[in-house]
Amino acid sequence: MTAQPHVVLEDVSKLFTRKPDFAERIAISLGWPEPPVVRAVDGVSLEIGHGEALGLVGESGCGKSTLGRIVAGVHAKSGGRFSFDGKEEADWTKADAKRARLDIQMIFQDPMSSLNPRKRIADIIGEAPVVHGLIPASQRQAAVAELMREVGLDPAYARRFPHQFSGGQRQRIGIARALAVEPKFLVCDEAVAALDVSIQAQVLNLFMDLRERRGLTYLFISHDLGVIEQLTDRVAIMYLGQIVEVGATRDIFAGPAHPYTQALLEEAPRIGRGRRVYAPLKGELPSPLAPPPGCRFHTRCPHAMPVCKTEAPALKQIAAGRIAACHLNDKAT
Repeated sequence: MTAQPHVVLEDVSKLFTRKPDFAERIAISLGWPEPPVVRAVDGVSLEIGHGEALGLVGESGCGKSTLGRIVAGVHAKSGGRFSFDGKEEADWTKADAKRARLDIQMIFQDPMSSLNPRKRIADIIGEAPVVHGLIPASQRQAAVAELMREVGLDPAYARRFPHQFSGGQRQRIGIARALAVEPKFLVCDEAVAALDVSIQAQVLNLFMDLRERRGLTYLFISHDLGVIEQLTDRVAIMYLGQIVEVGATRDIFAGPAHPYTQALLEEAPRIGRGRRVYAPLKGELPSPLAPPPGCRFHTRCPHAMPVCKTEAPALKQIAAGRIAACHLNDKAT
């Protein structure tokens, strides 16, 4: 990682609230409680260096996709600070904001739902660079053809519609659309989860090739630990809206420091492990409407101590390049 990180998140949070209807407003005026607040992201701090691939891992509903959307500008954060290339979002000019939103692009899980079914591929890929003044309209056809070749698609198909392509091809179209505005940073939200395994491998290879050719930085969100192990340099583990461990990918996989990380890796399929009895985490993921006090993982943790129920562990350094939030690590630091 360089001295100045590419992206910095400091104590970032995202709250979702539901606007009460007329009857609920009357009930609230009579003393009934306000509608519940979902703390999807709760005090997350992360740094991502230039050219780095950071994996973000966690169960469904832990807030990782919401965090990715905050980074990409799809969701506005509720609190905290966000900086890109050394400049905080609060200090951005209009030109800074426009450049940042072009520099940070997002690739979604389901390519069919993220592509306009009424537009041809030439328009899906070529519209944004023309609108934002990156290329003249006269060069759009050539630019679309070059992007399609770069992601492994035949430019002869540029006049087709999204439904005329396979799932893997549609994901390549989504990648080409993101690359069309010459981004520096890609947020990939379960970008290969909807694809067949053989197609996943091809798309992952494409991501690695693009990173090498274009010098891209990735925030790669996935529940597939095999994908994370193959593609990323560092991993951040997320549980119920909070980061519980961050470290180099090889270090995390070799020796996880948080019980939640241990549980995730223990149940991941690995070659050479042999037959074993599946033992899932006990209990269900608590609701983000009412997270447990203290350590949020203590209701499912096999190592929970009395202090875990009352005191939230701080996210602190436990080794070079490793941070974790667990009371089990208190004696080691």
